[in-house]
Amino acid sequence: MIYLTRYLLRHHIRSQKYFAPVIFYIIAMLLIYSYKPNPIADSYSVTAMLLFLAAAWLGVMVMNTEPAKQYQLLVLHTGSRRKVVTSQLICAWIMQFLLTAITVLYPVFAGMFERQPTGEEWMMTWLGHLGLSLLGLGISVFFQKSYIPLLSRSMPALIIVLLLSFIQGSLSERLPESLEWLGRILPPAFYLVREMMLFDESKMDSFVSVMLWTVLYALGLLIIHVWLSGRRDLRS
Repeated sequence: MIYLTRYLLRHHIRSQKYFAPVIFYIIAMLLIYSYKPNPIADSYSVTAMLLFLAAAWLGVMVMNTEPAKQYQLLVLHTGSRRKVVTSQLICAWIMQFLLTAITVLYPVFAGMFERQPTGEEWMMTWLGHLGLSLLGLGISVFFQKSYIPLLSRSMPALIIVLLLSFIQGSLSERLPESLEWLGRILPPAFYLVREMMLFDESKMDSFVSVMLWTVLYALGLLIIHVWLSGRRDLRS
């Protein structure tokens, strides 16, 4: 598994398909920190929201890197489709973790905040960014070529789901009572970003509960994807 993940990571870096989402995210982050001092909670909540979008985009790129024939060879060599899929997810998660580390550490070492983050703010920042990047990855796996062959169809559909996950709070208020359940089944990105933005006013318990729900939601999506990969040939 380690050698397979290392191979996929090298292959994806050489393919340069990561370039567009990574550059998009880094430029957006640098624009946010183009002036100082910045408020800690507000700045980190905005970068977490952007990281959620970039993680979903990066996830689709990682899942689509391997051509169908090469994917089949990997399955033959490893003897399991689920091993290949799990290694793809680990590969994507490593890249997203590096983006998270850059996001959290850059403004602190560059002196972009009015003060140093407290211990609780550090915890909120790391968990919030990692949770939203994991959620973005969990959503993105269902928009790869295995499920939607044409990129021209999968990307617009992915963007719609990502946008709906950000407006589900106001969407639930506008829906009739019989359809309010639709707001509850959407990815909980809105609620986690809101908890990060209001961290100075809210309690740590409230943030942790939303954080756990986000992680469980993302892990549920990833487990379903791995299970489906073992049920059929996703590249056929």
